[in-house]
Amino acid sequence: MLHETILLNVPGGTEPVRLISYVPDNSPELNYPPRPALIVCPGGGYEFLSDREGEPVALRFAGLGYAVFVLHYHVASQGRWPIPQRQLLAAIDHVRTNCQRYHVDPQAVIPLGFSAGGHLAGCAGTMWNRPEVYRPLKKKSPAFRPDGVILCYPVVSSGDPAHQMSFVNLLGDRYDELVESVSLEKRVTKNSPPMFLWHTADDTTVPLENSKLMAEALKARGVEYELRVFPHGAHGQSLADRTVYAPDQMYLLSVSCSVWVGYCDAWIQRHFCQ
Repeated sequence: MLHETILLNVPGGTEPVRLISYVPDNSPELNYPPRPALIVCPGGGYEFLSDREGEPVALRFAGLGYAVFVLHYHVASQGRWPIPQRQLLAAIDHVRTNCQRYHVDPQAVIPLGFSAGGHLAGCAGTMWNRPEVYRPLKKKSPAFRPDGVILCYPVVSSGDPAHQMSFVNLLGDRYDELVESVSLEKRVTKNSPPMFLWHTADDTTVPLENSKLMAEALKARGVEYELRVFPHGAHGQSLADRTVYAPDQMYLLSVSCSVWVGYCDAWIQRHFCQ
């Protein structure tokens, strides 16, 4: 496995952002074709990054044969809009530019985000061509467009079902100016990439309506998507197994959600590995 820390310097950032690779070796015996790459964006309300949604997720999907990268994007107050968004676009470009080294299919680079990290991944899928985000990176916008997006109980809307603190942390003093423009369901276009979403019906932190609004927007614009809704599970299930819960937090585990990994794997295979 190629396990290393890549430092990406992004215009406007106060210091480099860390991108950590979990890339399986390309064994001559197995002779894998170029593989999809996943860029994991942990959640944390744009206030912190959840370790539960970082390395454990990377190891699980690397075990399925994908090249996986965990982006330690900057959060408040260091990471105000559009710095985290620009950092994710830079990570997409890095993986695609170095696709031969990572044995990655350059047409299968996919952000995978949880909660507020889902909002960040969704920004890449809907705003890769927004000038204030990509232009300082000095490449044309198609270099930054993800080929697919995976959204896990994502923060989507800044409207009624909003997780307001995520937007407060992201936007800071520009909250009133920008809050409506970063509501993802309003940014979907026919050029948005296909998306896989999952959520639990009784999530009280980031309500299910967020994923439903995104799915409705994708459908309205003819963008292919898959939405999986599970009946029960507290917010932040991650892989929904014992690898992502401390012993005193196991009561929060909803094992029935763990099948999302299999559904997601099948979605990736169907879209990018035929």
